Amino acid sequence: MSNLEPRMRRPAGETRALMLATAIDRVTAEGLHLDYANLELEDLIRAAGVPRSTVFRIWPDRGAFIADLVRALFDADPGFEAGFDGETLALLEHAISGSTADTDDAREAARQAALRTVIRHTAAHNIVAVEESLTWRTYRTLSAALTSGDAVPGGDGIRALLGELEERYIERMAAVYGRLNDALGIRMVQGLTEKDLAVAVMAVIDGMSDHRRIDPAGVDRPRVVSLGPEGPDEWHVAGLAVYGVYAAFTENASH
Repeated sequence: MSNLEPRMRRPAGETRALMLATAIDRVTAEGLHLDYANLELEDLIRAAGVPRSTVFRIWPDRGAFIADLVRALFDADPGFEAGFDGETLALLEHAISGSTADTDDAREAARQAALRTVIRHTAAHNIVAVEESLTWRTYRTLSAALTSGDAVPGGDGIRALLGELEERYIERMAAVYGRLNDALGIRMVQGLTEKDLAVAVMAVIDGMSDHRRIDPAGVDRPRVVSLGPEGPDEWHVAGLAVYGVYAAFTENASH
């Protein structure tokens, strides 16, 4: 009986924190399985050393727990809140600050050169950061589970949560692109917004990241390409794709 007393006396808030921490440790070590098989509540309860009755008062089923876990993963990821991981964001901020003076009243060629510089330096790093991010690996697993055609625990709730998280991420990316556009003296073409640009770029990076898991050498192999008067530069293929999207979605703000 004495062995059970610490569990019985554990506050609900502490129980919640221990359960989520235990699950995060497991997902970090093993990834998230498509059917969430490595996140059985009874197993996590034993591993966390918390009272079963309290757990089921907090989460009536595994779907509710998974939704809370995913939200905790995203909320703890500073890269998600910023729209990019810290190093990519620093590269982008440096490129923005370094480009403003050169492009306030620049010609179209200078605008495109500055845009190429920003994208070439950030896209290659960002695709690696996405692949290594626990948050986005979890996001892709959940998305795959929902589109697999199989029933998954908390399917409707998880779908709604992913929609909410994706909207937040797109809003943050759109804000970064708005600042970049202002710094470079460019604007969205009529009929498109920074959110449209964010959706398109995210699709490119996610798709390239998926292919990178199959053929990393083929994706990461540098391409030496000359896209303007600055001459040939080494590009990651993801950067070339993102630049193509960005150039198609924007125009010189002075036109």
